[in-house]
Amino acid sequence: MNPADINVLDTLRTMLGYHNARQRTIAENVANANTPGFTPSDVSQSQFERVLAGQGQSGGGLRTTDPRHFGAQGGGMSSGFRPEATPDSETTANGNSVVIEEQMVRANENRMRYETALSLYQKSLNLIRMAARPPGQ
Repeated sequence: MNPADINVLDTLRTMLGYHNARQRTIAENVANANTPGFTPSDVSQSQFERVLAGQGQSGGGLRTTDPRHFGAQGGGMSSGFRPEATPDSETTANGNSVVIEEQMVRANENRMRYETALSLYQKSLNLIRMAARPPGQ
């Protein structure tokens, strides 16, 4: 049995992918904090919700497990998550609208949610392992 065949684990993997893509985007924003004319991006929560809604509709149909399969949306845990321009609250004279404090708040919130999803994933795997063990071990 593949862990992706279990809905809870598949949902948690999607959540990890979302937070991974979001962290990458936030790190890019911070790296470009002094780049003239740079507009920060973020991965919206609605993208994650759309991916989850798509998983619920599949209902055991044909699944693509490799990016080379027909109908694949791309590979990796972050497939389907694309950054969108989201200017912060202030814009400097050089046109840069990255506010480091706002990006750090987003990064910290994202990290906590990633760690929560990772913990739930690990605990779910441990429960499966415990259930698969023979009695008395």
